[in-house]
Amino acid sequence: MAETRLGRFGRLAISIPLLLFASFAQFHQIARDARFLPDEAFFMTFARGAAVEGHWLLPGALDKPPLSIYLSALSLVAVGLSADSNGVLHLDPVVGEFAGKLPKACLALLLTALMMRLAYRMSGGGWAPVFAGLLAATSPFMLAFGASAFTDMSLLFFSALALYFAVTGRAGLAGAALGMAFWSKQQAAFIAPLIVLALLARGAKPRDWLGFALALGSAAVALMLWDGARTDTSIFLQAAANNTPGSWLAPPSLWLERLIRWLELGAWLLGPPPLTPILLLAPLAAISRRRHSARFDSQARAVGRALLLYVIVYLGAHVAFPFNHYDRYLLPILPPLILVTARPLARLPGPRGLRIGLAALTLAGGIWTLGQGGGIGGDRAFQAGIDALARHLNAKPVATVIYDPWLGWQLDYYLGAWHDKRRVHYPTADALAAGALELDERGDRFFVAPIDQAHDEWLAALRGGGFSVAVDYERDRFIVYRLRPPSPRAPRIGG
Repeated sequence: MAETRLGRFGRLAISIPLLLFASFAQFHQIARDARFLPDEAFFMTFARGAAVEGHWLLPGALDKPPLSIYLSALSLVAVGLSADSNGVLHLDPVVGEFAGKLPKACLALLLTALMMRLAYRMSGGGWAPVFAGLLAATSPFMLAFGASAFTDMSLLFFSALALYFAVTGRAGLAGAALGMAFWSKQQAAFIAPLIVLALLARGAKPRDWLGFALALGSAAVALMLWDGARTDTSIFLQAAANNTPGSWLAPPSLWLERLIRWLELGAWLLGPPPLTPILLLAPLAAISRRRHSARFDSQARAVGRALLLYVIVYLGAHVAFPFNHYDRYLLPILPPLILVTARPLARLPGPRGLRIGLAALTLAGGIWTLGQGGGIGGDRAFQAGIDALARHLNAKPVATVIYDPWLGWQLDYYLGAWHDKRRVHYPTADALAAGALELDERGDRFFVAPIDQAHDEWLAALRGGGFSVAVDYERDRFIVYRLRPPSPRAPRIGG
């Protein structure tokens, strides 16, 4: 049977360069001299604890499931750790950056190939798999969150894998893959309806639903058993404590503002603005075409409608409910958006040159994003210099007290697993001044802060307590103040 206008050889000739470009893009992101963002440093501190210190149950105030962290930890074991003459394991923070991002970059490559396969199964061949792979490889969201230490790429890959199994009628495997998505991040709960819709569109039978439920339930039970084996607060309770909104519904007066904000972020899903709107509007020209590939049957069209419905409902829910405006919260709609866009783009009326032009425009958008950076994913340049700050502090005497109101997870990661300093956090300036005076410590102490973070109030409180304050270090966007405690008062003699 003919595969529309692009034969197997042509599809292979395009797929290989696409995957090579995706590999180049992801490893280009890994190789950048850029420090971890705060949340990445948080997750990597747990991964380092597992790889270096053997803490595989991830003790601490963790609010995420372990799969993504375990992948980073195993990568640290494979390519990141070194041992000294005593056999003690160490992790260079910059080497840890590479090793921690490596598994997510590999998952991004697998996801690109999976998008191509999904598009092929849903469209019957042609240019749709090419556009699906191209959109996945060049998406600023994939470039920002693929080669990273966030947990989202694990969630995205296993969710897309669950979708693939659902579309191909393998419900049990779809449940198992969705279970792995839950092991990556609790946000898989928002993706479960998509898998259910895809199974409904495929006409799943009772035995399919049973296999789906058993596989998903087994993964859920295993996750709860793992969580129960930890001695710390449950990851689910910790997540609820960290993310509980003030109300269940966002004020309707803010819905328009929230919609605009989500659309501003969503404009980066398929390319740099205004490329995403162009790619989404171009398929409208294909609506009038009634011809369908012989292999693009009614079930595939039903799945396509289910994907589109999911995208619309997901966006609507994030407008109406008080979810935070984190750009990565849009990642779950990226695979369905790619799939519902790729096929109409492939079937645009007109000469083949139009499709080639759109493909070239998409590729150019990806290259531009690699060179200039996208408007999502966080500003890594803003973290420049925290490794030098950590080296400066590590050179201080053993047990030096470091007051750190803001840098937390980042500074902890870059100080290293075996640092010998006493990092102390106080939530307010007055609490810091009072706590610092109570400490019977005559040696110099240090106060660290981002330069652009207002900290005059903190310094004033310390000076008010009798501490002398002087700049000890100032570089990039960080500053360190040397604190000398007030001299002890001489004891009074007599009555």
